[in-house]
Amino acid sequence: MEPTSESLLDVRHLSKTFPLKKSKTNKASSFKAVDDVSFQVFKGETLGIVGESGSGKSTVAKMILQLLEPTSGEIYFLGQNLANQSKAESKATKRRMQAVFQDPYASLNPRMRAKEIVTEPLILHKQLNKKKRDDKALELLHEVGLSEQHLNRFPHEFSGGQRQRLSIARAIALKPDLIICDEAVSALDVSIQAQILKLLKSLQTSYGLSYIFIAHGLPTVKQLSNRVAIMHKGKIVEIGETNDIFQSPKHTYTKSLLKAVPPSHPRDRHKPSIGG
Repeated sequence: MEPTSESLLDVRHLSKTFPLKKSKTNKASSFKAVDDVSFQVFKGETLGIVGESGSGKSTVAKMILQLLEPTSGEIYFLGQNLANQSKAESKATKRRMQAVFQDPYASLNPRMRAKEIVTEPLILHKQLNKKKRDDKALELLHEVGLSEQHLNRFPHEFSGGQRQRLSIARAIALKPDLIICDEAVSALDVSIQAQILKLLKSLQTSYGLSYIFIAHGLPTVKQLSNRVAIMHKGKIVEIGETNDIFQSPKHTYTKSLLKAVPPSHPRDRHKPSIGG
């Protein structure tokens, strides 16, 4: 699915401040984790958000997912301000917005079998009877490259890559509009990362999904993203088309991130930088 010009998510002047305990070494009373962040996600596109630890990218994700309340700013999803939604509207939004996190083992219930994990959202949103849920579980596992033999396994019986596939299967169960992938491949080996990225791309086409894909480094987002936002110290310092960010970065911090990326071909690795 090609991205459209129709806005799915509109983040406006979002900020988040956390209180801090004063001490002899720290006299500040608060810490601004996110500082006046604005961006849009269009239907069918992937927006990559890149930044080092502490840059605020995961805090932005948690506010979009309504796991944290913004200090200021607004988040509109399909034209609705999340802060003004009724209980029923909020539940509907949560159904249409899902997440895949960095550590699948921590986000999967160790006491649940795979078929229960992937159909749990269907139970929470009161969809399908048990027989239909079991059929749906197998369908979802097939969608992410797993099989019938995995249905009754527990999370500890899967590899890291398989667990992430399980997380993705659960995320697509309700056919959401947006999936936020928060460091979803960073804990995986490079070869497994490539497989998961290929899977995400395939599902995007099949389901018409939009993604926010959060990562530490630029190489990962390049493979999946239509646009990239660079976060540094709570702010978006640069946002643009993926090719523009890689070929003509404007901000000093973006340039420093690109210089930290090793060239893809060994013969070029003596060169001091890539893409400016």
